[in-house]
Amino acid sequence: MYELFALIFTAILPGIEARGAIPLGFVMGLNPYIVLIVSYLASSFPSIPIIYFLEKIEPILRRYRPVAKIYDTFLDKIRRKAESLHKHKYVYLALSAYVAIPLPLTGVWTGSFIAYILGLEPKKSVISVFLGNLVASLTVLAAVYGISNLL
Repeated sequence: MYELFALIFTAILPGIEARGAIPLGFVMGLNPYIVLIVSYLASSFPSIPIIYFLEKIEPILRRYRPVAKIYDTFLDKIRRKAESLHKHKYVYLALSAYVAIPLPLTGVWTGSFIAYILGLEPKKSVISVFLGNLVASLTVLAAVYGISNLL
């Protein structure tokens, strides 16, 4: 039971996510299917609150001068420049591809923040992030468990 909690905790950490949880599950000797399912679901979950609820707390955050300055300086400019991306038919595919790259800082947390910052449609963004995370999780699983079978 401890191993599953360690796996879940590792999978929800920003920057580590399933990319770190799957190798951890391998080292702990867990069933690869359990590792995949638990790591994938736990690492995918943060996209929902980031994409759906960050927008709702943005007005509260803007009340604080340092945060408002960041929003005014960077995020508003990015959003104005990114308005044309909403019309591009491949933006959600690109978001999935970005999340699917199994490297640090290209995962669920970063992809979700990108979707939020660009103001993409939440439902399509969550689906894109989940699909990208599935590809990344399967890639890491194949690499970790496949390489171990070769040794």
